[in-house]
Amino acid sequence: MIGVNLIPREVLVRHLVRQRSRRWGLVSVVLAALAVIPAVVEGRQRARGDSLKEEASTVQSRLEGLRAEVAGTAQAVLNRDAELARARALRTKRLWGGLLSQVESCTPERVWFTSLATDPAEPRGTGQRRAGANQRSRRAKSGKAQAEEAESGPVVLEAPTRLRLEGFALAHENLYDLMGRLKGSGSFTTVKLEQAAMEPMLKGHAVRFILLCEW
Repeated sequence: MIGVNLIPREVLVRHLVRQRSRRWGLVSVVLAALAVIPAVVEGRQRARGDSLKEEASTVQSRLEGLRAEVAGTAQAVLNRDAELARARALRTKRLWGGLLSQVESCTPERVWFTSLATDPAEPRGTGQRRAGANQRSRRAKSGKAQAEEAESGPVVLEAPTRLRLEGFALAHENLYDLMGRLKGSGSFTTVKLEQAAMEPMLKGHAVRFILLCEW
């Protein structure tokens, strides 16, 4: 069978041109899409990177805040431990009730007190170690190292070592009697008369005294 193409050549050419134009258009669209994809992916990666940086910054800020809270809590614990140690030292250093009762039992009738106080008045934290070797090693360190060790090292409490008694006696004999009784009580190693002077008292005179009793 013989077929005859009756379509004019010009029409065929135009049809072929249109087909090729459509194909090239599709190819151009595909190439443009392929060119845009890397840029889109890169943009998304940058956005993700920025988001991760912001999250890291937020986490770092929270971490610093937690570190500050932990440091504050640790310092509060150290302060509380120091207070407890000071309280234990005050309780265990001397039996104050028994000591005051003994002072009262040693007081003659013609002697009365106006003030009883420890010397020093309260324990003081020196921040120094007791051992001489440790003191020598501290002297060999720099000032910064000494300051750091003073903050972190144990605190030595200087507890009261003397009792200061102030009052009046009607006569010097009464004052000497008081001193003899305190020395004989066995609670004090020394009883020192720091001051004694006659002063007007009511219709007569009395001896105003200050005693320092060491143990």
